[in-house]
Amino acid sequence: MDQATIAQLLMRHRTELYAYLRVMVRNPHDAEDLLQDVSLAASRSWSQYREGTPFVAWAREIARRRVLDFCKKRGRRPFLVEPEVLASLDAAAAALDAEAVEPRRDALRGCLEKIEGPARAVIDLRYAERAEVGDIARRVGRSVQATYAVLKRTKQILRDCVERRLAGENA
Repeated sequence: MDQATIAQLLMRHRTELYAYLRVMVRNPHDAEDLLQDVSLAASRSWSQYREGTPFVAWAREIARRRVLDFCKKRGRRPFLVEPEVLASLDAAAAALDAEAVEPRRDALRGCLEKIEGPARAVIDLRYAERAEVGDIARRVGRSVQATYAVLKRTKQILRDCVERRLAGENA
């Protein structure tokens, strides 16, 4: 996965990670500094991320470790609650994350089956083979800009399809 994707995930979950850090250090400025540190650490250690692991759970573990280091250096207690309680809350949140992921994954699989032709080739190359966009463009005989456009349109179609399927399940 490229740095742009990591940045998007971090931005999408910024509020949740900040709240997590804020509870642990009780100071908004320290929490903001730690959030930047966590973002940098997540970017640098992306190769250790296991696909299928909920991103937020993975990032929270990085945050937890950064808070422990931060508090140790300052001789402070990091938690409003006992570490064991926080670990239990993390485990419960991870289980909820995993529960929420499965229906979305199933919906995505169904939607992917509907994508055909050049769009399917581009999506497969990008996500199944993890090819770079320039390489994909060359392989499918399109410009880089046209390839980005196909990716953008196809991802939007998939997002809309997944949301419709999930809304249908909840109706």
